[in-house]
Amino acid sequence: MIWSVECALLCDSPVGTKNPLLGLSILACVAAAAPSAHGQVLQTGDNTPLPQPVGQPEIQLSMDLGWREDTPAHQDFNGVNLNPPRAYRDFFPTFRNGDAVKLSGLFKWRKEQIDERADARIAPGYFSPTCGFTAELVLRGGDCNVKLGWYNVADPNNPTPPAANEIYPLVPDSTEADSMCMGQNGEPKAAGSGFCPLGWDNHHPYKLSQLAWIPKPHDSGEIKTRPEYKGGYIAFALIGNESSRCKQTKFSVALHNVKSAQDNKPWITTLIYQSTVDPDGFYIAFEDLPMAPESWKNPVNGAANDGDFNDFVYFISGISCAGGGKPCTTSLKGACSLGRTDCAIGNEAPTCRPIIQPGAELCDNVDNDCDGNVDNGDGLCPVGYACDHGTCVHSCTGGEFPCSGGRECENGVCIDAACVGVKCDPGLACRGGNCVDPCTDANCPAGQECQLGRCIDPCAGVKCPGGRVCERGLCVSDCACRGCSDGAQCGSDGRCTDPLCAGVNCPPGQRCRGGTCFDPCEGVTCPGGGRCTDGTCGEPNPGVGGSAGAAGVGGLPSGGAFGVGGVTAGTSNAGGSDPAEPFGKKGAPEPGCGCRVGGDRASNLAWLAALLGAGAWLGRRRRHENKTGSKTGAER
Repeated sequence: MIWSVECALLCDSPVGTKNPLLGLSILACVAAAAPSAHGQVLQTGDNTPLPQPVGQPEIQLSMDLGWREDTPAHQDFNGVNLNPPRAYRDFFPTFRNGDAVKLSGLFKWRKEQIDERADARIAPGYFSPTCGFTAELVLRGGDCNVKLGWYNVADPNNPTPPAANEIYPLVPDSTEADSMCMGQNGEPKAAGSGFCPLGWDNHHPYKLSQLAWIPKPHDSGEIKTRPEYKGGYIAFALIGNESSRCKQTKFSVALHNVKSAQDNKPWITTLIYQSTVDPDGFYIAFEDLPMAPESWKNPVNGAANDGDFNDFVYFISGISCAGGGKPCTTSLKGACSLGRTDCAIGNEAPTCRPIIQPGAELCDNVDNDCDGNVDNGDGLCPVGYACDHGTCVHSCTGGEFPCSGGRECENGVCIDAACVGVKCDPGLACRGGNCVDPCTDANCPAGQECQLGRCIDPCAGVKCPGGRVCERGLCVSDCACRGCSDGAQCGSDGRCTDPLCAGVNCPPGQRCRGGTCFDPCEGVTCPGGGRCTDGTCGEPNPGVGGSAGAAGVGGLPSGGAFGVGGVTAGTSNAGGSDPAEPFGKKGAPEPGCGCRVGGDRASNLAWLAALLGAGAWLGRRRRHENKTGSKTGAER
């Protein structure tokens, strides 16, 4: 719905946005969303595709309040006066008019790989909150004061909605007071007096040093200790306010919403999006005006539901759905092969979604563009250098740096002589003159896996926020939440451990298993004949055509949030459970587990700040590399 005209007239200043480095750097690896295996969501009865585009009057209202590309910013983020003023787009080049009130703008700002139509869901709508969760209002296109609440779901197939006293409020109804919406000079706004879109950066467009609101996640607490929680699943409800136009309660479980008189099927009042950044996060988007049995639009006094689902959008972290958020392997190559599962819906098997999308190829020993070749392409190294296994080395072309040991020079890199002139299909590598699967017969060290002829530790360098641990490149809830099985115990680092190894100190380079120290290279066969040292596969033996050693999976710096993208090369024990161990991190049985990120607002938002910071780093790195010249070299 559109904000009221009174709201626009009473607003004494426009609203705005954040740290310029964060806005300047959209991750190149999240340029496209993964194809959806699910159909387009259609409204009951008339098959209207959902969500509908945001109407031009609503977009124009946000622009009139300063939320537009050419807004003149008179002060930068540090409070320095700008003379002449600079355009808002100079600070946020990815911003487009309307982003402040669109789902697509919200997902863009939060670096989500979400397509607002292709990735929209109405199921399952119920979740497991084993350790508790947080909820934050992140987009507000409606002008009603309503609460978000949660309720118990004993039987997801029961169409009877909960009674009003069975819904427990979590996010309060006064957005202005709750988020501390402020005017351009820092003065608090009275309820209903201004526009706090919440979905973009929280600084005023005209005066970037001034906050427009303060993000505020609300914590459910340790849910299992609350008497209201009955165990099992919960769902969410936008609680209707009898003193406003938004009198009707809307539910995340589709069966609980008001039904159409035409076919007795529930109107779609809520869209659900699984986060691609936070494995335990979901966006719940509501239409806020009442729907009648006769019409989902239900026009009353000039107001009607418009189907854009931007009225109230909440981000809920610390919940999980059946089958969702688990590490998996996609059908894609290189950095895109690591994925996580979407929610299982009905009898459908969960879809495996890539953790990252193809990005620009870099000289980093990683198949960044996911084409089945590593470090291939021009312009990756300075003039006179070539990319060899993730490093820019002196080119062998010209004879100044000749090859030896049965190798010859091709494209500036020394390779097996038998592989000169051999062109292999993507995903294959030349070995002794033949194109083969470079991972055939490879047995990587524990905690690593073979990708395109490289033994990779997906968790090397990944730093997870509190309450989460890395598993196959993905930060998931720790064992304090998920529990352990098979006699394992939860360690202080949040990982399930073998109790027989408690107090066992192994010599350098060895690990403990079943109470006994062992060589982590025992039984390891590195790709391409490489040598295993201290549990890490190194370079292939001389004369053996070319795979590389251990590397990361994606081109992000060490510490990428939630394992989104990979990291640089690292040791095999940098993170993640050891598949060779009898006591890996074992999850609890379904319905699954979701843990909140931390106990306060700062820790709850730490994961997003880390990801945005990673984006800034990658943007600077790529801009630097674009100035440094060229490099060639492909997987051999």
